[in-house]
Amino acid sequence: MNPFLSLVSLLSLALLTPARPTVEPLITGDNSITLVKLNQPPCKTLSAADVLTAKVAYHIADAEQSADGFAVSIKFQGTDPHMTFSVGQQGKGTDVTARQDTLTLTYPMAAIMQNQRLQRPVTCYFYLHRNLGHGRSAVIARTPPIVFQNCQ
Repeated sequence: MNPFLSLVSLLSLALLTPARPTVEPLITGDNSITLVKLNQPPCKTLSAADVLTAKVAYHIADAEQSADGFAVSIKFQGTDPHMTFSVGQQGKGTDVTARQDTLTLTYPMAAIMQNQRLQRPVTCYFYLHRNLGHGRSAVIARTPPIVFQNCQ
């Protein structure tokens, strides 16, 4: 067997295989956020009629401090690879006071589906933020990307 053809075959397979979401958290320091449950299967193309409901678990490290508190939010990948965003009240995030807990976030896709900045296939993240005041925040943990696409 030609080793070059084997490598090309493996690379082709990797590029054509749809990304599957994972529940492993991405951790910054000892901060973490993990997707526990999602009401939409990732092997589905989302429409404006869909409403995402997600249960997430988060942990804020003891050393992490913020006079302005912390928040959890859902953000969507924009067409600019360095930008995620959300639209509307649900996208502003939910303030959290406990250092560790679970919470449920709901986001109506009608709020964002017509936005030209929304990358297709739709990809979202859940963020744990340290609030900095004046409407600003810093992401201290995020989930891996959740990509909604037809997997068939």
